[in-house]
This record gives sequence, structure tokens and C-alpha cells, in this order.
Amino acid sequence: MEIPNGETPCVRPVEIPDKEVLRYLGYRGADADEKVAALIEEMRTEFTENIIPKSVYGIWDCRVDSTAVTLNCLTIHSEKLAKHLHKCQRLALMAATLGPEADTIIRRYSLKAMEKALIAQAVGAVMIDAYCDKIAREIAQTNELGAFEPTIRFSPGYGDFDIAHQKNIIKLLNCDKRIGLALTDGYMLVPTKSITAIIGYKEFE
Repeated sequence: MEIPNGETPCVRPVEIPDKEVLRYLGYRGADADEKVAALIEEMRTEFTENIIPKSVYGIWDCRVDSTAVTLNCLTIHSEKLAKHLHKCQRLALMAATLGPEADTIIRRYSLKAMEKALIAQAVGAVMIDAYCDKIAREIAQTNELGAFEPTIRFSPGYGDFDIAHQKNIIKLLNCDKRIGLALTDGYMLVPTKSITAIIGYKEFE
């Protein structure tokens, strides 16, 4: 079984918590001073007012053994992924992006205000991660998956899940045409504030 791909533009602001931004900045639980806190708020406002994240996903039946995960159009050889998806009967491929606007904001500040550029990088990273969590919750609530328990996201490049599989996900979900997401020759995502991932689903025990 293959469920037609869903496509989701973000219609509500994505939450960007200070503590997560500070974690990306290396604060390790420490509080920001007034200057940094003000810059985080400035960058958060700029991102939320100028960026509309987009995503696509598809749901497939899958078969998982000790070393590979197979859906009807793709086999992924990865012991780490197979272990992560143990007992899963279905999986979702998903891709999400903040779009080129995020790269434009970061690039603009990198030319004139490096401190703002670093904070913009962190805000963008938190925003795309939070957006992916939001989409994962929405996928789990679809009729096809209501009786299944989801795993957490697992992305190409983790463990032995080859980053080259970004290409398979981009192709299967038609990301370039649907949300403007493409790859470099080195399998890096463009725009940069983007994520591809697999989520597994198994019956509740």
C-alpha cells in the first residue's frame, strides 16, 4: 500500500523557544545576557514574519529485517535504521524546508553583523526542527496511521544510514517541484534549513 503524498504549508507560526536557540549557541543551560536575548527576539521575529515553511510526505507499507528496510520502490541497507524501525509495518518519508528566505536572512547578516548571523543560524535550526516535529504529529494523526505508534524521526547521515539516500527521498516525494527542495552533488540540501527523514509506525502493543 502507498498513501498519496501529503503537502503541508505552515499556516500558523512555529514556536522557537529561547532555550533551544541557546542550546544551539552552546550555552549548555546558562541564561543569555540582555544583548543576546534581544538579538534572539529580533531574529525570531524576522524569521516568523518572513518565512512560511513547507513540507511533503508519503506513507508506505514496509518490510524490516536485521540489515535493511524495504518499501515497494526502495531498499535501504542500514542496520541502524533497521533497528530503529524494528516491528514497524509502515513508514513515512518526509521532507521540510524553511525555503530560500532563511538562507537570504543568514547570508545578509553574515556580510555585516556576524553575531546576528550566528543567532540567525541557531533560530533557523530550531525553527526547522520544531516545524518537523509539528508535521510528524500531523502525519501520525492521519486516518491511515491512527492505530499505529510512531518512532522518532531518523534522517540520512545518522549512523550507517547513508546520506546519499537524501536523493531517494527527494525523488520519491518530488520535492524540487513541490516545495523547491533540491540537492548538491555532495547530497547537501538546498535551501540549507531543510530536513529529510523517515518515521516508522508499528501497531500499539
